[in-house]
Amino acid sequence: MANSVKCKNCGEWNTIEGSGKQKCSNCGEIIQDPTKERLEKIKKFKQEQLDKWMFTIHEDDSPFIKFGKKTGNMTYIVIMSIIGFFAWLAAVLPL
Repeated sequence: MANSVKCKNCGEWNTIEGSGKQKCSNCGEIIQDPTKERLEKIKKFKQEQLDKWMFTIHEDDSPFIKFGKKTGNMTYIVIMSIIGFFAWLAAVLPL
């Protein structure tokens, strides 16, 4: 069973076949572009993850809070670097 999608440009109904880029049979406008949809999903996911990060610095944060978040970010980077070094060292050294 084929799916139908209405063109946003001309209002014509088109059948969707396959999963690639689809164009309107009437006006040639792009109806479905999986690559664009995927990139928008990734961009939205990255923004959500950034908003969830506890050390994200916002414009309305006080100077004390900004200092604390910058310190937290630097501490996180240093600790992860040390852990990464020891993980690399454990992987490289023979047992």
